[in-house]
Amino acid sequence: MNPDPDPSLASAEPDDSIRPEVLLVEDNADMRACLRKHLAKTYEVLEASRGDAGLQMVREEMPDVVVSDIMMPGLDGYALCGAVKSDPETDFIPVILLTAKTDAPSKIVGLEGGADDYICKPFDPAELLLRIRNLLRARTRLKALYAGQPGAPSLDPTPLSTPSGDDAFAGRVRSVLDRESQEAGFSVDALADSLGMSRASLHRRVAEVFELGPSELIIRFRLERAAQMLSRRAGNVGEIAFAVGFKNLAHFVKRFRGQYGQTPATYAASKSR
Repeated sequence: MNPDPDPSLASAEPDDSIRPEVLLVEDNADMRACLRKHLAKTYEVLEASRGDAGLQMVREEMPDVVVSDIMMPGLDGYALCGAVKSDPETDFIPVILLTAKTDAPSKIVGLEGGADDYICKPFDPAELLLRIRNLLRARTRLKALYAGQPGAPSLDPTPLSTPSGDDAFAGRVRSVLDRESQEAGFSVDALADSLGMSRASLHRRVAEVFELGPSELIIRFRLERAAQMLSRRAGNVGEIAFAVGFKNLAHFVKRFRGQYGQTPATYAASKSR
């Protein structure tokens, strides 16, 4: 590998408060440390030195991308990829396989096993950063689809609870969230600006009407919209998470489980029966 990737690649990534998580599965400690150094400039890096440990971390942490070596003791990269892609709870997580084998049959085995990309060693870290970035960007394609593009299925208004009965204010909030909350950068300040209110006034009114803070209200709205989309099979879990405005897949899955008591994949499966 070349010593350093183009530094402009890191700055090209969105400046998110919650950075995407990359799980690095590599049994060679030196290689793992080298890759971690480059990936950590842009991503939160999780590590595993064996394929079986990596698979457990996939199921527990739900990373945004898995980068795995192929040749490892025990569970190799092919088997790890196959296990990830055969499980409906994790099949939407992109997997990039790394290998020293450059022959076409080895590459075909990896791709047939469901790998989303394949990189031959030695490689420039800039290439890996670009491959990860491209995979993450591809998963945002539903944002445009569900932002009023022709042919997109309409979604019912999200059933936010308004215990105080202040329907006029609730309607204004719902209208803004319907229009803008799918943008990952949408914030409490953006909601306040859209409503023509100060941040302090927004906090007070939202607490009165919804019995929630504004930040929690935005998350609740996104989760309820995601539940609608999952019920309609409008995409896989990763696509829907990004479509409703979550920047980080693991955060989405954890919040969804907290709201609905089950993972997004299990919820979608229960609605299809």
